[in-house]
Parts: sequence; structure tokens; C-alpha cells
Amino acid sequence: MKNIKAAAVIFLIFLLFTACSSKEINNNTNLNANDPSEPQSSKTVETERPNIPEGTNYGGYELRILTPEDHISGISAYGDLYVEEEVGETLNDAVFRRNMMVEELMNFKITVTVKGVWYELAAFAQKSIQAGNDDFDVVYGAYQPTLAYNGCLFNLYNVDNINLSKPWWNQRLIEDLSYKQNKLYYINGDLTFLDKYGIACLLFNKQLFDDYGFEYPYEQVRQGRWTFDEFTKLVKGFGTDLNGDGKMNEYDLWGLSGNVAEIFRFMYGSNERIMSFSENNTIPTLNYFNERHINIVSKIVDVLSDRANILIADSGQLSHLADGYAGGDLVNRSGRTLLISGMVGSIPDMRAVEYDFGIIPFPKSEAAQQNYYSMVSTYGWGTALGIPITNTNVERTGLILEVMAGYSTDIIIPALIDVSLKSKYVRDEESAEMLEILLKSTFYDVSNEYAWGGVVWNGLMGIYYDAVRNGFGKFVSSMESQLSKVEADTEKWIAAFEELN
Repeated sequence: MKNIKAAAVIFLIFLLFTACSSKEINNNTNLNANDPSEPQSSKTVETERPNIPEGTNYGGYELRILTPEDHISGISAYGDLYVEEEVGETLNDAVFRRNMMVEELMNFKITVTVKGVWYELAAFAQKSIQAGNDDFDVVYGAYQPTLAYNGCLFNLYNVDNINLSKPWWNQRLIEDLSYKQNKLYYINGDLTFLDKYGIACLLFNKQLFDDYGFEYPYEQVRQGRWTFDEFTKLVKGFGTDLNGDGKMNEYDLWGLSGNVAEIFRFMYGSNERIMSFSENNTIPTLNYFNERHINIVSKIVDVLSDRANILIADSGQLSHLADGYAGGDLVNRSGRTLLISGMVGSIPDMRAVEYDFGIIPFPKSEAAQQNYYSMVSTYGWGTALGIPITNTNVERTGLILEVMAGYSTDIIIPALIDVSLKSKYVRDEESAEMLEILLKSTFYDVSNEYAWGGVVWNGLMGIYYDAVRNGFGKFVSSMESQLSKVEADTEKWIAAFEELN
């Protein structure tokens, strides 16, 4: 079996040398990871590779990755970084090929320790690390901010062999979550795919767009004209009492279906956060003091609180049901909503619907806004990895992760986009194009990530949710009521990060 693996790796490396002629494997090469059944491009694309120092040989070392048993989407979380064999499934086999290649290049072996479900991992890891146990080299999964805040993870800026400026690392996460641009404790990038499942997006019902003579929003997205005003034009007045009972429920027609968290998806799409850094990413301040923030939140709430056109599953609109979300799901499956709020990871769940749908990002605040921004978090749907402070050879772990990430760019990412999402789940070429835009539009809110000791999740978020349920009237006064708690928690957070290495 070992000889077979070695032969396979030699063949893969031969392909790499063929693609780059006389270039060394540590330099720019191209590996086509598309499904063999897909048409191949005749254009050679140069892909930057991480440098592997000459003579690197880890003597069969077993890299130990701590991972949860499952991901919130129901997918095996460790399948993001490790699989046992090829099974004929695109992403699984891409992970296997990537791992086999990098393992042979540096003579090491990837192993995983599976512990609990995704929301249980942080507590187990923290207990082990704070006890001083060198039980694993890498922590992978959700809830990385908890470990970072409690001093359990290495500062990745200080890890030799990890170059955070390289394109295979998530540059938006680095920009949004680095404290003072020199402290960052967890990361994701091309070596993982489950973090992409957490990117927020909108799905639109093509049949309803056709029936009502609406233009698909693709061209608006391409030209930067897909704005909240354009979204509002679609949904305002669209709700229809189909069964004529005089009230809107799960059997009627809706402009948008979602939940109270839509306030953040639209807010982030408008390039607004709950809190923003000032003074070189050191002092977080509440944005409700900012006039632009107030105006945007008010505008979004005005639309989302429109009970005649917008179905918010957890707003009490479907109070006659034991589970409002079940009512929302019924509307979505039945094709009775023009737009559905979702995530990239929810696209596979749409395979069973009978109508065609398209995928677009959440809208900008105005056309002048330079980029689209798509909400994502390392909690729950999103994933990231960190290196525990108990790791006794951080340089080795850093190089392994760097090489894994660098060799994933044209193995894992094409498998995710070009094959699995584009041809398996997405129903038109335009939506595949939109997916690529989404992957470049991720947006992280540091106050959401770290929750300032709990006040954001338990206090501030609830105020935004309440505005969706009951209107904007009490928003400012409610935010002011939380100010002292926010200030106290932010001071604790800053003090904690100042003490971290």
C-alpha cells in the first residue's frame, strides 16, 4: 500500500514538474484539480507555492489535529482537513490528494483526534491547554475566539514559517480581526472549505422573477448597482394573501423570508459593524453614535419590520405555529418567497426544491460603495484553526500548515467552486460567477467574534433583533442603556489582548 501511495505521489509531482518545465516545485506551479469529466482550460495559470526549505524531512511525524465530530451543517468537520481514502466524491478526494502530496513532500502524517460536537470543542481544548498538556498540534473548528481570549493560542504573527501576507490565507479575516495589526490567533483560508459554507447570501426564485417580469439581479451585481434600494423595490408590495383569509401566514406569498439576524446581514452588506476600531485597531467604539450607522439601521429595520411583505420566522408572525422556522421552511420549499436569506452551506439543501433559483450577495448600501460585503463568522457555520501554546515545535507546525494552505489553492478551492458547487448544486453559470464574488466579499465583525465578554451577544444583538420585531423607536435609547456595560467589557477585552503575546 505504501508503494502504491508513493507511486501516486511521484506521478502527481511529475505532473507538477511538467506544468512548470524547469521550475522547482517550491516555486510557481499549476495543478489542475478539476474533475476529469470537466472541460480543461488551455491557458496555463501560474499558482504561487510556499517555499519548502531544502532537506525538510519530519521523519514520519504525526501532526495531531483536534477537531469536532461534526460541523453545524451536519458535515463531518474533520473531513475539511483529513479523510482516510478516496471515495469518488469531489471534495473528499481533493482533500485526500492534497494531504497525500504534502505528507510525502515533507515526510509527515496527518492524524485527527475527534472530541465532541462543534460547540463543545473549545471547553475541552481550553481545559487541556491550560493544564499544560501537549495533546495536539492544531485546534480546528468553531469557537476559536474563546480560546484566543483565554490565552490558549499562539499569535500567528509570531509563528515562523506562516506568512500571513500570502494569498492562500484569508486576507479579509486577517484585516478585520488582527489587533493592532500584529496579534491574530486563528485563521482560515484555502486549506479549508467549511468556512466558506458560512458566507451569507441571498437566493432568488427564478420562477417568481419570471412571473412578475423582474430582471434577474446578476447584471446589477456585476455593475455594482445591486443596492438596498434595488432590493426594496423588489420586496415592497410583493406580499400577497394567496388563500384570502385576511392575514399573512405560511400559505401566502412573501418578498423575503429569513429571521431576525437579517438585520446584521444587510447591515454588514452596507459595510457597517456593531462596533469599529479606531486608533490603529486598538479602541473599539459603538457605531450607534455614528450618523451613517443610525440611518442605515433605521432604513433596514423599516423594510424588515414590514409584516405584509417580509416573513421573519422568529418575529412572532407565525405565532400560531409551535415552530416559526418550520413555517418559514415550508414557504421556502413551496416556492412562495421571492428571496430567501441563506448561506453558501445552505445551497446543497436546495437540491430538493422544484423551482430554479439563483444566488446573489447581500446588497450594498449605495452604488458608490466599493465592494460587496458578506457576513461570516468563525462561530457556528464558520471554522478556523489555531496553534495551542502547548505545542512544542511551532516552527514545524507552521511550515506544515503553510504548505497545506499553499497547495490547496488549486486543489481544494476548484473542487469546492468549479465542481461541487457549480455543477452539483448551482443551477446556472451566473450563480457560479456570483459564488466567486461571495468568496471575495467576506466580512468579519470583531465585536461579534469576541462578544466583548458577552455583552454583544446578550445585550447589543438583542437590541438589533428587537428593532426588527418591534420597530426602530427604542433602538437608540436601548443602546445607550448598554453603554456602561459595553465600556467595561471593552476595557477588559483590550487589557486581555494587551497582555497576550
